[in-house]
Amino acid sequence: MNHDEIIRNRASLDPDANLSQTCQDGEPGRRCDGTVLFAMRDRHHTFTLGLDTVLECLRLAEEEGEVPPLPGDWWEQVHGRYNLD
Repeated sequence: MNHDEIIRNRASLDPDANLSQTCQDGEPGRRCDGTVLFAMRDRHHTFTLGLDTVLECLRLAEEEGEVPPLPGDWWEQVHGRYNLD
């Protein structure tokens, strides 16, 4: 799997999300939306996981009581910076 295919194979909490956008400026693998992507690999796949998805998972874990509550002002900064729902 090449770099562009890994970027297009992006994990998300929303199965209907369009996560395959890449820039059209001739630079392969460059993201237009500025999202930090982590390249991940399980036993069968190579994929990416966006920082926004990691933060959404953290928020769900916090809501379920699996992690201690984070300060409200921290969440406000995160929501503003990463446009989380």
